[in-house]
Amino acid sequence: MNARVLILALLVLAVGCSNGENAPEPAAVPNTGVANTEETLPANDASPSDNDAEQEAPSNDANSIGGNTGQVVPSDDQPSAQPAQASDAIVGEKVKEQSFPVEFELAGKSEFITTEEDVDGRPQFHFYVKKADAVTELDYEAESPRANYSVAAVAFRDVNGDGSKDIIILLEYVTGAGQMGAVPVSQLLIYRQTKSGFVHDPGLVQKAKAGVPYRFLSIQDVMTGLAIAPADSIPSAWQKLKPGRYELEGSTELQASTLTIEKATGNRLQFRLDAIYAADEEAAEQGGVNIGNIESGEAVVAEADMVFRDGDFELTISLIANNKLYVRDNGVSYFGHNVWVNGVYEQQQ
Repeated sequence: MNARVLILALLVLAVGCSNGENAPEPAAVPNTGVANTEETLPANDASPSDNDAEQEAPSNDANSIGGNTGQVVPSDDQPSAQPAQASDAIVGEKVKEQSFPVEFELAGKSEFITTEEDVDGRPQFHFYVKKADAVTELDYEAESPRANYSVAAVAFRDVNGDGSKDIIILLEYVTGAGQMGAVPVSQLLIYRQTKSGFVHDPGLVQKAKAGVPYRFLSIQDVMTGLAIAPADSIPSAWQKLKPGRYELEGSTELQASTLTIEKATGNRLQFRLDAIYAADEEAAEQGGVNIGNIESGEAVVAEADMVFRDGDFELTISLIANNKLYVRDNGVSYFGHNVWVNGVYEQQQ
């Protein structure tokens, strides 16, 4: 009995081994790229390419340009993955005579760029600081948005004594309103150089303008204004007025006016005024010349102006610049018929 059981067990074992060796292999599963999670997917995600990585904005370290004055964007002279920003980085046509290479203490070697854009028939100016592949626009608002502007001067001076060059921009415009509507006015812009960029400083602008009572400024006037206390600005400016002959703009042989400054102090002005008018050359040759003059006048300070008075007649002399004056009377008849003395007087060399 035991022998039969043993023989039967050996037979079953032999049959099972034979079936395992000859069994068919399982069918191959098609490779769909989904079920196999270990397989590498195609590069089809949103990761930035090498070219994208190169277009990142510069950091705000001490050598970067940016900060509070405008957005730092890639310049348009380098390939960019952001073409809208690149093409809009610098707006308008470059004004070569007001664009300069400059090396700033914190920002390093840079380029200051002035551009002009036509907006509704009027020029609008933009100012940029460009370093390598980064451009920053220096923002500002026009004092008279409807006026025609021009750029009078650009300079790089230390305006606050910290040892770093700052940016001074002088714009020029005319208001077209009032007696002095055709006389140019300066709009002053000052941008301080800081570690985070160039910062517009209205406080320094007000200080400079309070220090010089001029309607039209030069760069030297700005620096002088920053160094003078407002209380001393008017006396100081009149004391600096150079004696000599100042001629009315537009003077001709038939109609002319000359203002001669004899002496200027902080609160008084000694002067002589000579004006003529003739209808034509024949009248002039025959002595038909109307004359108006003030032989030895003395004007006294009134606010920022000097005023000469003789009865009801008043003549006001105003400072436009360090070499220009504006003269106007109060309309009371004082000189000969058609004799005209109102207008801008510029010193003759």
